[in-house]
Amino acid sequence: MAAERYVLLERRDRVAKIVINRPEKKNALNEAALAEIAMVFEDLRCDDSISVILTTGAGDDAYCAGRDLTEFGTDRQRRERHEWGSLPKPHRVAEIIRTHPKVTIAVVNGYCLGSGITFLLSHDLAIASEEKSRFGLPEVKRGFLPIPIVATMFKASIPSKFAFELVLTGRHWDAKRALAAGLINEVVPHADLQEVAWQGAKEIAVSPRITLQYCKMAARAAMEAPTISLAAEIAWLMNQEHGIVNTNAFEGIREFLEQSKRVDDSK
Repeated sequence: MAAERYVLLERRDRVAKIVINRPEKKNALNEAALAEIAMVFEDLRCDDSISVILTTGAGDDAYCAGRDLTEFGTDRQRRERHEWGSLPKPHRVAEIIRTHPKVTIAVVNGYCLGSGITFLLSHDLAIASEEKSRFGLPEVKRGFLPIPIVATMFKASIPSKFAFELVLTGRHWDAKRALAAGLINEVVPHADLQEVAWQGAKEIAVSPRITLQYCKMAARAAMEAPTISLAAEIAWLMNQEHGIVNTNAFEGIREFLEQSKRVDDSK
């Protein structure tokens, strides 16, 4: 397992796992942790040996409890000195995750609050602990806006009533509620969470890396297209490009047809 100060990186076959490593702070994000997470994701971007990336939190209590509030005074001072634009920000790291060519899966092993929700929404898939995962935006109770999480929430494909509930109440949801709202895909017993995540990622990673990348690109582009016809056109163009860059694009179809013919001939 490779390690930075605030990030651990583990590899199994074609799957990598990024661990936010601040368990004493419930994996809250300070500037250094944000910079390290961004760096590791960028390093994996061009790593052809990896097809799927998992993210989780160190320890048994939290995936990510949000921003480290002890840095907010420093943030304010830097904003006054016009240094705000150069600071690492959760929504910028989340955009790196959202647009990453690898399949990304959030493995929520505990509290997922504030900017943790921003990270969660940027992943393609998410799996959560049945007993320990908790989801929420407590900012409203602390007297400040959940920015830029509001923009993320209402651009995500979850019902607006659920999004308003999180933003306006500050309540914590359990895994069952998060699953109903569409924040996560699957709920599993806590003891099995990490291994189920590894196995699910391994199952996805069996597919050709380039095909996975183009499937993700086409899906994201379709989500952002203003009309269904434009989404269909974008998907068609990506399919054409995929056929050019992946010379084995039609081998799977050919193999399936040959197998079907052998089955038919044996009847």
